Amino acid sequence: MKIIARYRAGTTHLGGAAIWLAILPFFWLCRYAHPSADDFLQATGVENHGHFGYFQYMYWSWSGRYTALVACSLLNPISFGQLGTAYKLACLLQLVLLFGALVALLRALLRGAAGTFRQLLQAGAGAFLLLVYHLPSTAECFYWLTAGYTYVLAVVLLLLALAVLAASFGAQRAGRRLGIGAVAGLLFLAVGCNETVAVPVLLLAWAAVAVLRGQARRNGLALALVVSLGCALAFAAPGNVARMHGEPFGKPGIWFCLTHTALFVAYCLVTWLGNGVLVAVTMLLVPALARLARFPDLPLHRFAQRPVLLTLLVPAFLAAGLFPSFWVRSAAPPLRALSLLHICFVLTWLLAAHAWVLYAARRREQPLLLALPGFVRGGLLVWLLCTFFTDYNHHLRDAGHRFSTNNSFLAYRDLLHGTAARYDAQLTARYAYLRGRAPLHAQVPALEATPIILLYGDIGPDSANWGNQAYAGFFHKKTIVARPAAAEH
Repeated sequence: MKIIARYRAGTTHLGGAAIWLAILPFFWLCRYAHPSADDFLQATGVENHGHFGYFQYMYWSWSGRYTALVACSLLNPISFGQLGTAYKLACLLQLVLLFGALVALLRALLRGAAGTFRQLLQAGAGAFLLLVYHLPSTAECFYWLTAGYTYVLAVVLLLLALAVLAASFGAQRAGRRLGIGAVAGLLFLAVGCNETVAVPVLLLAWAAVAVLRGQARRNGLALALVVSLGCALAFAAPGNVARMHGEPFGKPGIWFCLTHTALFVAYCLVTWLGNGVLVAVTMLLVPALARLARFPDLPLHRFAQRPVLLTLLVPAFLAAGLFPSFWVRSAAPPLRALSLLHICFVLTWLLAAHAWVLYAARRREQPLLLALPGFVRGGLLVWLLCTFFTDYNHHLRDAGHRFSTNNSFLAYRDLLHGTAARYDAQLTARYAYLRGRAPLHAQVPALEATPIILLYGDIGPDSANWGNQAYAGFFHKKTIVARPAAAEH
């Protein structure tokens, strides 16, 4: 028995170390991050209008995403002319905030389960890995601050809102009111980040009002009204009206949008579940969820009362987030928006899984004891190990439409092959040249190293492209183009 206990402890520690090693490269790669595309455009806008004037200009002429606009104006280092260390630290801070929000949520949900802080950090690391492992685009989320402040910030705010709400369950009356007020503020900020999260949160808030009863319903109504106010400020912004001019806004018709949304939801579900990683992890977690079900007052259980509705929430949240893109653009959303939906999908999936375990436990008079047979547990672990090293997308050299890629593997590839370091060195040299004695019509070498985990996009040979123009405006040049080294001569 002692040998078995030692073996299990050893495998647990080994698995925990493997999780930390799998998420480490995402943080380390921040040292090679550089601004791209809209970062330069926003920096030029801030230079022309000022930090607060830029928000007013954008709200009235381009976008109603009030939270993202404030963050891009005041928190993006490039808006202060900083291209190097400050930008890298901002990307790192964004990842730390996401990890911290996950830990805060777990701490609030599992209050009373008698876990240690070390175990909480380990669970947070596991949750972080599960969210980013098959993220459609790390480049557009973590290492491009414009998208990070639009999409990742929304996730952080939602996680913190859930954490505060869970913490308020056990508080006194005054504490509950303060907690509801904090949740309302966080949700107001979250829906001001982007429409992809605003529409599902709006519908979910009013659905909760319909389901809840008593004081919980009154609190839910207050939150729904605040979310509605935030959505109204974002959706009805004059900038949205101006931006939609000329777009195929609703032109394909409601039937086209509904059918394409449904088909894309099915595609996402098949892709994100078909690789078996999330299913295997969920099965491995079932015994732990059964143990948590023995704690009757766990705040987590307050969110897991209706397993059928929570199961329906998984595709419904996806559909609500996808529909605006088909309605406005007649196309699927960009990878950064899909990455946000992927994170929400994983979280709602795990909550639905716990709801079913809790439902099974409460139907029994005796405590629910679930333990996977050794061969099943071993088989699932072998499957996860195999998927880590045999991902069919490991050969990719460009972003593409990669929905089921092991990002940890690709991150290590960019690090160990030196691709990230060469990318960083080339862009650092480019900045020095453009800020030095470069002519007003500058030409720079195109990037030779293009790390798929880091790079969203770069300038090209067309000086009339908006990205090239934004680049030129930031460096105070008339035109800037990038051509392969052989084409410069």
